[in-house]
Amino acid sequence: MSKCKEAERLLFKYHTLLLSLPKRSMPRRTKENGLRLTKKIAETPSYAEIRRVTDAINKLNSDQREVIITKYMSRKKQTNIEVYMSIGWSESHFYRLKKSALEDLLEAYLAEKVQNQATLVR
Repeated sequence: MSKCKEAERLLFKYHTLLLSLPKRSMPRRTKENGLRLTKKIAETPSYAEIRRVTDAINKLNSDQREVIITKYMSRKKQTNIEVYMSIGWSESHFYRLKKSALEDLLEAYLAEKVQNQATLVR
């Protein structure tokens, strides 16, 4: 499976976990366009997974975060065209950013997962 498809599956799983939370528990966008988890999320059984994906998203640069958050985390499903038109980017720029964002997200997520497993082993 390609890195992009694997990252999209991860984001779908993440989005599903978030939708199972009460609305007031959802991560909040910061001024820097990052995501901040609320204290309510820490009480959920899926907290570790939500934390790993959120940390991976926050490690992306601001343009990559904008693509991921706008495309995959809004309550309303948006097409690629709607996303790049709303952001004001060209189609080619959007697709290059989307690809790099998905690849970097997966890489950061896997690094987080390995780091957490190493911490548990100690």
